[in-house]
Amino acid sequence: MAPSTTRPDLWSSLRSAAPSLLLPVLALGCAPATSSDPAFWASHQIGEGGAPPDPGSTGPGGAGGSDEPPPTPSGGLTLEFTTLSNRGEYAPDNIGAVWITDAQDNFVKTLEVWAAKRAKHLVKWRAASKGHSLVDAVTRATRGAHVAHESYWNGTNSEGGVAPEGAYRIYVEFTEDNSAEGEPPGPWMVFDFEKGAVPGDAVVPDQRHFNNIHLTYAF
Repeated sequence: MAPSTTRPDLWSSLRSAAPSLLLPVLALGCAPATSSDPAFWASHQIGEGGAPPDPGSTGPGGAGGSDEPPPTPSGGLTLEFTTLSNRGEYAPDNIGAVWITDAQDNFVKTLEVWAAKRAKHLVKWRAASKGHSLVDAVTRATRGAHVAHESYWNGTNSEGGVAPEGAYRIYVEFTEDNSAEGEPPGPWMVFDFEKGAVPGDAVVPDQRHFNNIHLTYAF
């Protein structure tokens, strides 16, 4: 007798033998990552693993953001710095923000955010910027390493109007933890400066979690 050339239908056999096992496996594969899941913190920056950036905006004001700071003919402020690991739970992955307030800590404008869906863990920035848009802000995904930053302020507020002359502050915050869920808040720093006719140029001594700090401004 000639051997049979008919192969058993393996998929049909699995479905008939264990239909209850298939759906849980498929559901598990499609489950979204949560903030306690390391996948939630995995870097999505192009060049850091090859995956595209997280879609959408990171800030409380909704969509917006651009890849490059807008030029301004009347000058502005530039803060250069490099973050250093705090040895957080998800280090070296880190999220952060840079923003401007007036001398009384009234929010003026966000300059840079690297966080996407993890932005809620930037507890200091979230509290300061609540209800404000991300107009002109540079927005990026979670960083997979600590890198140099260059944040720029063109002298305008979050509504696009020109901020008046006077005393201001620039803040920087980052975290490697789920800081909004009981884990420690991340390191931050702040510098006072004057928006006016007198330019400034300061090389700031290295700090525990920030180095290569250089602040320049001319309005």
